[in-house]
Amino acid sequence: MRLDGFSAAALLVFFASSAVVIAAVPSGGGRGEAVIRSDGADASGRYLVNASRCGERLSTEWRHPDGTLAASEEVELAEGRWVRYRLQRANIGQDLRAERRGDVVTITDGSPSARTPTRLSGRGTLLAGPELVFFLQSRLSDLRAGRSVTFQYLLADRGTTLGFVARGAAEGAGTRVSLEASSALAKPFVPTTRFLFADDGGLREVVGRMLPVAGSTKAPKPLDGVLRMTATQSSCNRKSLS
Repeated sequence: MRLDGFSAAALLVFFASSAVVIAAVPSGGGRGEAVIRSDGADASGRYLVNASRCGERLSTEWRHPDGTLAASEEVELAEGRWVRYRLQRANIGQDLRAERRGDVVTITDGSPSARTPTRLSGRGTLLAGPELVFFLQSRLSDLRAGRSVTFQYLLADRGTTLGFVARGAAEGAGTRVSLEASSALAKPFVPTTRFLFADDGGLREVVGRMLPVAGSTKAPKPLDGVLRMTATQSSCNRKSLS
C-alpha cells in the first residue's frame, strides 16, 4: 500500500474503521472474554471468545453473552504460510474471503453489497487473522531481548495490506509486546495494540482493537477493548467456516 499520495484527512477516513484486529489463538486454543471500552459497543459491552487450532486451520469466534455469533475469523496454512482466509461479521452482514496463490492475494466479498474482487501482492512476510499471534509467539525470544520484528498484515475489509512493527520487553516472567504501524504517515491513525504473553508463551491479554465492529458495512465503527484469555480447550471442536 502506498501512503505518500494520501493527505492526513484521507488517511484518517481510511483508517477510522480499520486497524489490525486481533483474533487471539493461544497454542492449542482457548477461551476468553473481551470487554469493550469504546463508544458504539453493544448493550453488554462484552464478548465471549473461543479460539482453536485444528491441524493447519486457525480460527476464532466472538459471541454475544446470549450465544449469538458477532464475528469470526479463520485462516488455513500450507507450508508455513496462509493460503485461505475468511472474515465474517454477522451484525453488519460482512463476509470476506481471501485466497493466496503464489505471490497474489485475491479478496472476494460474499455480502449482498459485494464489491469487485481485489488483487494484492502476497510477497514477503504477510500475515492474516489469527496467524498473527502464532507469529509473535515464534518471535518471543527476539522480542524479549529488545529486537523489533516487522511484517505486513492483511486488512481484508479495506482491500489492502499494512506494515507493522512489533517491539517487546520483559514483564516479570512474561513478555509484553506492542504493535504499531511501521509507516510514520500511518502511525498517527492506527491505534497501538498490546499483548501480554506468559512465560510459557501462552497469550494472556490483548489491549486494543477488537474483531467485532458496530455500525454498518458502509460505515463500520471499530471497537477497542481488553481481551483476557482464561482457559484452554480442545483444538478441533468446530466446523470450518469455509
